[in-house]
Amino acid sequence: MPKIYQLQPDIFGKYVPKLSQKLPEAISFISGSIITDSLPTPLIFATRHSEKEQPQGLHGMVVPVMSNSFINALRDAGIANLQCFPAEIRSTVDETIWKNYQAVNIIGKIACADLTASQSTHIMDRPGNDTTPLVAFEDLKVDPSRVGDALLFRLAESPGVILIAESVVKHLRSIHSDNEWGITLDER
Repeated sequence: MPKIYQLQPDIFGKYVPKLSQKLPEAISFISGSIITDSLPTPLIFATRHSEKEQPQGLHGMVVPVMSNSFINALRDAGIANLQCFPAEIRSTVDETIWKNYQAVNIIGKIACADLTASQSTHIMDRPGNDTTPLVAFEDLKVDPSRVGDALLFRLAESPGVILIAESVVKHLRSIHSDNEWGITLDER
């Protein structure tokens, strides 16, 4: 059975670009749903990166900002569930502006956490018809049999977690190292 990895920005990265604009409360980049509301164009992210220390392929988890080359590599690996919005990363250090980025909404979430094998803290039950509890994971284990052929998605039990299929990881690593992309990949 193929492996599933958790995708995160480089956990040792020095700077995290922060969204400069306030978005309406109804807009969520972690819900797994398509965003239908209008967004400012471009979305602007402020950072302490500089011309000498440029941003890498992936930054942020709540509103992921990805380089165009990282997005293209994901699409080349077969990923089709990305909703992209033009973005700029602007340096607060030397006023460099990077325009080759997009804020990315990952469409789709799957309840695939193996709650008996994982270490987690129950945060809350969800109201209505959603029977999947909201959980914070200290040690996440995924049940790959629940993933099907999904390549990139958010974890329903903890939507801040982005999961990615082994085939996509292999494709990304065939182009650049995790460090060169600016990502951390942990088998789950």
